[in-house]
Amino acid sequence: MKRMTNKMMTAAAVLMIGAGVASAQDALKAEIPFAFSAGGKVTEPGSYVIQISRGSAARMVFGLYNETARRTYMAAAMELGDAPKNWKASGTPRAAFDCSTGACALRKIWFGEGNVYEFRGPKTNSGEVQLTEILLTSSTKGD
Repeated sequence: MKRMTNKMMTAAAVLMIGAGVASAQDALKAEIPFAFSAGGKVTEPGSYVIQISRGSAARMVFGLYNETARRTYMAAAMELGDAPKNWKASGTPRAAFDCSTGACALRKIWFGEGNVYEFRGPKTNSGEVQLTEILLTSSTKGD
């Protein structure tokens, strides 16, 4: 089952890269100054383009393209409800990382409207999660 999931995520990555960045609404850019885990892989710091693939109603697959390292990472997320009040008030898209275990892991992405998407990450001993937020900006093909 895990092998099939990995093959499907790889296929989605290839399709996403081939399609390019569809629109500013569907792709965001982030400068992430630290390594983090996403989709079971450890990424490197750098400039990322984050794009959502709406292929499944139950799970959303995100492509995280590191422009600095020229690598794409895939991460599956579960859709949540509303964004936190302070996120909604600002209207600024963002990604949130849990760095409470000493290593950071992608935990949430919000595109500035609609629902928040949450990613699974390592469990902490204390159960407390400390989120580090990175603001996201629009990304277009010309960027």
